[in-house]
Amino acid sequence: MTSLLPSSSSSPVTIRVLAASTGVTYRMSLHPAELTVASIRNHLAAAVPPNDQILLLGPPYKVPKDTTLQSLEILSSLRLGDKEDEEAMNNGGGGGGLAKDVPTTITQQQSDTQSNISQSQQRSLLSATERSGARRLFLFSKQALSENAPEPPPCVLGPMNVTLPTEPSGSSPLTMTQSAIASQPLHQALSAYERQFMLYLCQGRVLADAADLRLQSCKQCVQEQAVMARALRAAVSNLSDHFNGAARTRSEFTSLFQTKTAVHTLILQRFESILSALGNIPLHPSLVAIARGSGRIMESLLDTVPVERERAWAQQCQTSHDRLLTLFSELETAFGGLGTPASREEETRKDLLAEERIQQLSDEVQGAVQGIRDRQAQRLQRLTADHSKVLKIIMDAINAEVEHGKEDEVQNAFTPLRQISNDAKDIVPEMETDEKLMIELTKKVADAKTEAMKRMKTRLREVSVAQSSIQRVLSSVGVLKAALTQQCDNMVHLEHVAELATSYRDFLSELRRRRAYGQAVTSNSMAMMERLAVMRADEVKAREKFLRGPGRHLMPPFFEIFVPTLATPPPLFTPQIPALAEMDTLPDIGVEDIEDAVMHATTEVGGGVSSASSLTAESHQVPQEKVSVSSVATGTDEALPSASASAHNQQEQLIVSAEENVGNEDVIMDPANGADEAERKTLAYENAILRQTLERLGGKPPKAYIEETRMKDAANEEVAALKKELELAKANAKAAEEALMEAKKANEKPSDKISHSSFDVGDVGLFMPTGRGSGGKRTYLAFHTNCPHRYLSTDNIEGSPDFVLGRIVYQEALVAGEAGTAANPYGLHAGTKFWVLTVEVLKS
Repeated sequence: MTSLLPSSSSSPVTIRVLAASTGVTYRMSLHPAELTVASIRNHLAAAVPPNDQILLLGPPYKVPKDTTLQSLEILSSLRLGDKEDEEAMNNGGGGGGLAKDVPTTITQQQSDTQSNISQSQQRSLLSATERSGARRLFLFSKQALSENAPEPPPCVLGPMNVTLPTEPSGSSPLTMTQSAIASQPLHQALSAYERQFMLYLCQGRVLADAADLRLQSCKQCVQEQAVMARALRAAVSNLSDHFNGAARTRSEFTSLFQTKTAVHTLILQRFESILSALGNIPLHPSLVAIARGSGRIMESLLDTVPVERERAWAQQCQTSHDRLLTLFSELETAFGGLGTPASREEETRKDLLAEERIQQLSDEVQGAVQGIRDRQAQRLQRLTADHSKVLKIIMDAINAEVEHGKEDEVQNAFTPLRQISNDAKDIVPEMETDEKLMIELTKKVADAKTEAMKRMKTRLREVSVAQSSIQRVLSSVGVLKAALTQQCDNMVHLEHVAELATSYRDFLSELRRRRAYGQAVTSNSMAMMERLAVMRADEVKAREKFLRGPGRHLMPPFFEIFVPTLATPPPLFTPQIPALAEMDTLPDIGVEDIEDAVMHATTEVGGGVSSASSLTAESHQVPQEKVSVSSVATGTDEALPSASASAHNQQEQLIVSAEENVGNEDVIMDPANGADEAERKTLAYENAILRQTLERLGGKPPKAYIEETRMKDAANEEVAALKKELELAKANAKAAEEALMEAKKANEKPSDKISHSSFDVGDVGLFMPTGRGSGGKRTYLAFHTNCPHRYLSTDNIEGSPDFVLGRIVYQEALVAGEAGTAANPYGLHAGTKFWVLTVEVLKS
C-alpha cells in the first residue's frame, strides 16, 4: 500500500520539472497541500499555457495524478533523479573557476589529470539505468507537438565577445611624494613598467572571467541537451506502452474475429447444401400425421423452415460478412501502418546516435573547454605573481635609493624587470588565442543545441502522430468489435438452420425419454397401489385370524379401554394420483431404431449384451401370469438351485390366512403383473437416458473405450519402465561423477607457480596496475602470454598496491557492452570477451 505525504506537514517540497523542447529546468517549492497536478500546471503557466501542458512522470512514463505526486515513494524517487542530474552537472569541478587570490599553482599535469577524471565521471551523463529507481517529471507542449509548431529559436551562449582594457585600472601603487624623485626619468620608467604589468593583469582578468562564464554556459547547455534526450526517451517509452497495448488488443481481437468469422463463413458457404440436406431428412410418420391433423403438410425437416425468409436473411448476413472482412483487412493495414520492428529499430538507432553526440559534446566540454579555462586561470595567476614581483623590485630599488642613497639600485632594477617583461609579453596574446578557440567551442555547443531542438521538434511530432494513429486504430477496433457482435446475433438464425438436423435427432431422443419417463411413473404408481391393496388384504386376514383365535379369549376392557380399535379393520388407502397430461401430447415414435443400434454396439463387447439391454430384453420375456421373484426365466421350482434359496427367503415373510388355522401356507407377497410391468418401464426409462447420453457423446461403441484404455495402460507401463531406466542411469552417472571429483581432490596439490598461459580456479596469477577505473580504484591486469583481458576484481583489495599476487578462487566470463556503460568498465571494444577474476591475496 502506497503511503502518502501528510498534508499537515509544514516543510516545503522542491519539485523539478524538465522542459522537453528546450531542456530548461523549472524548480518550484510547494507546500505539501499544493502537491497537485493543477498547482504544478499553474506554476508552469509562464512557460507553457496550462491547457497546452502534457506532464509525464516515470519511468514507467504515465500522466501523473494527485495521489501519485503525494506518494512518499514517488517523491523519494524524484529526489534521487535530482541527485543524479546534479552529480552529472557538477562532476569535473566546473562552476566557479579558481580563486584568484589563492596563490596555489596548478601544473599542466594536474590539469590533465583533473580533465581525465572529469571525462570519466561525465560519461555517466546519460548512462544511468532504471535500476536506481530514479524518476523525473517532464513537461511537453501540445503546441510544440502540432504540425504548425514554430521553429525553435537559435541557441546563443554568452559572452560571445569581450572588450579588453587599454589602460590599467586605478592609480600606481608607487609612493612618490617628493617631486624631485617623481621627476626623475628612471623613476618614471619604473612606474611605466608597473603600469604595463597592471595592464597585462587587467586584460588577463577579463579573459579568465570570460572563460569561467563560457565554461558554465557550455556545461548548462550540454545538461539541457541531456534533459531533452531523456525527455525523448520518456516520449518514446510512452509511445511504446501505447503500441504494446494496441498489439495486445490486436492479437486478442484477431483471434476472436477469426474464430467467429470462420464459423460464419462455413455456414454461409454451405447454406444451400444445408437446406438440401434438410429436404432429404423425412419427418417421423407420427409427426407427419400430427401436422396433417393440424391442416399442415410437412414431410421433411425442410418443410419446418421458412426457406425464403431464411435465404433473404442469409443474403443480408453475407453482405454484412463481406463488409466485416473488408473492414478487418483495412484494420490490419492500419495496424501495419503503425510501424514495423525494423522501422522502430532504425529510429532507436538514430536516437542513440544523437545521445552519443551529446555525450561526445559533454566530453569535449569537460576536456577542451575545461582545459582552456584552467590554462586561463593559470596564466592569470602568473600575471598576478609577475605584477607583485615587479612591484616589489621597484619598491625595493626606490627605498634603497631614498634611505641608503644607493642610486645604482634603481639602475640595476631594470635588468630583472626587462627579463620579466620579456617572459610575460606572450601571456596575454596566448590568452587571446585560447579565447578565440573557446569562442569557437562555445558556438559549436550552441549550434549543437539548436540542431537538437530542431530534431526534438521533429521526433516529438512523429511520436504525436504515431500515438494519434494508435488511438484511431483502437477506435476502429471498438467499432469493428461492435459490428462483429451484431453479426453474431444476426447469424444465430442461420445457426438454428445449420443445427436443425442434429437438434431433430436430439428431439426424437427427448421424446422417447419423456415417454419412457411417463410410462415408468404410471406403472410404478399402479404397482404401488396394487401392492398396498394386497398388503391391506393380508392385514385383514391376519386380524381375523387373531380375533378368531387368541383374541376371542380377551376380556371386554381390552376392546373398550386399552385398544378401542382392536376389532376394527385397517383403514382403506385410496390416494389420488393426478394423470400425466403431457403423455397425451407426446407423439409415439417408438424405440426400435435406437434399441437396435444400442444392442448392436453393446454386443461387440465380449460377445454379449450390456446389463441395461439385458434387463430390457428380459422385461419383454416375462409371462403375464404370476411368477415367483426368484424365477425370472421359466417360473418352475426346478429351474436353478438359487431359485430354491430365493423361495426359502420369500417364505419367511408369509402370513397365514385366518381361514386356515393350520396346514398350507400361501405366498401372497409375490410381485404381481403390475410390479413387473413397473420394473420393466423403469428399466426402459433408464435405458432411454443412457442412450440419449451416448448419442450426445457421439455414440462411440464401448469396445473403443476399452481399446483406448488398454493402449493408455500399455503406454503408461512403457513410460514407467523408461523412467526407472532413466533414474538408474542418473544414479550411475552421479556416482561416477562423485568418484571422479574425489579422485581429483586426492591428486590435486596447490601449486605456487605463477600461471601466465592459462588461468583456472586454483592457479596463481600476478596482476599489475594499468590505470584508474570508473570508481577511482586502480585497474589490474593479469601478467599473461596470449591470454588477454584477465582483470582483477578489486572488491576485496585494500588500498592501491603496486602489484597483487593471488590464487584464483572464482572467474566470470563477460562480454563488453557499449563504451562508457557499466557493461564495459575497462574501455574495451564493444563485443570483446573479458574475464573478471576473484583471488585469495597471497602478496601485494
